Amino acid sequence: MQKRKGHNLPSLNGLRTFEAAARHLSFTLTAQELCVTQGAVSRQIKQLEEQLKVILFHRRHKRLLLTDQGILLASPLTRAFNIMADGVGRLKNQQQDFSLKVHPTFAIRWLIPRLHHFQALHPDIQIRLTTSGENVKFSHENFDAGITHGGNDIPGITRKKILTEQLIPVCSPKFLATVSPLETPGEITGRMLLHNTPALTEWAIFADQAGIKNIPLERGQVFEVDDAALQAATAGLGIALGDLFLIRDELETGRLVAPFGLTPIKTGNYYFSRPDFNSKTKNVTVFQDWLITTLNQTGQKKKAD
Repeated sequence: MQKRKGHNLPSLNGLRTFEAAARHLSFTLTAQELCVTQGAVSRQIKQLEEQLKVILFHRRHKRLLLTDQGILLASPLTRAFNIMADGVGRLKNQQQDFSLKVHPTFAIRWLIPRLHHFQALHPDIQIRLTTSGENVKFSHENFDAGITHGGNDIPGITRKKILTEQLIPVCSPKFLATVSPLETPGEITGRMLLHNTPALTEWAIFADQAGIKNIPLERGQVFEVDDAALQAATAGLGIALGDLFLIRDELETGRLVAPFGLTPIKTGNYYFSRPDFNSKTKNVTVFQDWLITTLNQTGQKKKAD
């Protein structure tokens, strides 16, 4: 790292006062900008001139003029203070940022369509959103919070359950019309299953809870995330498992249908997760409160509908 050369600079307060006075060419306006008295401005300028052994201003009747030495000093000082102001501004803006890692299906189907409501309420908080099928690992990743799916409790991380996942088999009307009637869950055997994870876990859980034996999981189409599998189901490629809360719009519009009804299987929960060290961080708390309130309002609206 390059060493900074030693500088015998005069008082920073004096330099700041001079820079303002050089812009205004008025001790009165300078005093107003710096919230000090006119006398204090005059003393700061005099002390700076004594330290530098130069005259910075020609004092004319009711006006100031910069000397050649004053002109030489004013321009670089203005640039320097603008650079400092820009750095402080960037820091303040960064402190208002809120970094969040979210499960893709939750982000695409619920959070992103509603983020403008949060921004309207809190325009000073800038959300930096990252989506991933992998839950946030706060020990290795620099996120303020995460909306996580499943997983276990971790020391130092507070998790608040925000939604219980309730999965049902769904497909498009087009797909349903091309196959023999699907009346019981056991009839999915031999159909094209759309997996939302390479682990094939959720269809295996469905088969277990529905009492289906020897379901051919390996015949299905595998996707990395729920939303991709649901998009494929909407396109008529097969049967996917969708969360009742997150696919309600598709069910209501008929883009997806539930051939076996709305009795779900439960495979896990969504959580709002945050490290304990930022438990009192305002931005995180404000977002968490908005998230939970809006989720509750969405749930109440669906019940009313």
